Amino acid sequence: MKPIRRIVAALGTAVLGTALAALSITPASAAPAQAADPVPNFDYSNCPKLPSGADRSDWSCFVAVVTSGEFKVGKFDQQLTSPITITFAQGFDADGNTSTIFGKLQASKMLVRPGIFGDPILTAVYAKPVYVGGFAIDNYNIDMKLKINLTNPFLGGSCTIGSDSSPIDLHLITGTTNPPAPNGPISGSPPQVVSLDPYVLKLTNVDNSFAVGHATGCLLNFGLVNAIVDSQAGVPAAAGKNTMIYNEYASYKSYLNLP
Repeated sequence: MKPIRRIVAALGTAVLGTALAALSITPASAAPAQAADPVPNFDYSNCPKLPSGADRSDWSCFVAVVTSGEFKVGKFDQQLTSPITITFAQGFDADGNTSTIFGKLQASKMLVRPGIFGDPILTAVYAKPVYVGGFAIDNYNIDMKLKINLTNPFLGGSCTIGSDSSPIDLHLITGTTNPPAPNGPISGSPPQVVSLDPYVLKLTNVDNSFAVGHATGCLLNFGLVNAIVDSQAGVPAAAGKNTMIYNEYASYKSYLNLP
């Protein structure tokens, strides 16, 4: 049996609480200390299907759960209020090279604006990160493309910041960033083992060098509404004005131990 590389880290999952949501301008704040986050449960139901003919003993399914963090985009500065889970498989292809297969990014919508009248239905705004593509892992660093779906009855269900053709392109690292001004360097945390049975790592991935584009698709892609969302969110926002911090836990199982 070939040894599987335990690059559990990369699990940045992503994701992306990416709530570019707080509709108030606040200074960037430090992410909640991960030490205070309880170790989550790991759900393996979204492990991706392996290629035809793959040796299950050569593959493992990884689950990363973002338990806290921050996503700052333009004028919005949002603490993550619900978990983001990323599932993927890693193993050896037919040529013996390490290969990664993306499974799923799971996230709940988060309330990012309580509503003009405090109601949770008509005027409240919710945000949810949506995976677009480009998932890759390299030494615990994660590449991933996202868009943020903003919903309420007025905006409709297709209003997003970022899009399939112009996504938010994240390069989340555990080291120290080198962003353009006005952002300064911030540092993640390399993986640390917190449990051997099951095997669990904790780590922090960061990126404050990414750019964010316009809002699109709001109220049937009505230009004026898109422009209003742009104004409220402070987007487009150039690289150096946005920040992502993900505190996460990661674990894995061999495909031999999966249904």
